[in-house]
Amino acid sequence: MTDAVSIALSGLRAQQTRLAAGASNIANASTTGTAPAASPSAPASTVYKPLNVNLTSLASGGVRADVVADPNGYSLIYDPSSPYANPQGMIAAPDIDLTREIVNITEIKHSFKANLAVLKTQDEMLGALLDTRA
Repeated sequence: MTDAVSIALSGLRAQQTRLAAGASNIANASTTGTAPAASPSAPASTVYKPLNVNLTSLASGGVRADVVADPNGYSLIYDPSSPYANPQGMIAAPDIDLTREIVNITEIKHSFKANLAVLKTQDEMLGALLDTRA
């Protein structure tokens, strides 16, 4: 039974990681920064890079969540009045689809509920086993 608990807990941790990444993406959806320069010696871009979470199943059961920033997750926008504008008047804005982020958060909520249901069922089964043994 402890395997069910460890698998459900790894699922909860993975969903917590997904929720944190989604919240960060939503919070930074309207931020802008400097556009990446064409030359490698130029200063790095300061634009927020959307976070993606890769879920990997573990051999022992459960799941691992790895957060990676999307290196190409921005688009160039013309705004010559911005302090981040390059000589051509371009700035970088993160490519974040708010609708997709909200759908992901709804999916995360349902995954949380499913993992909690596993924990509750395991607790009930262990309680019933102890009641029959007593």
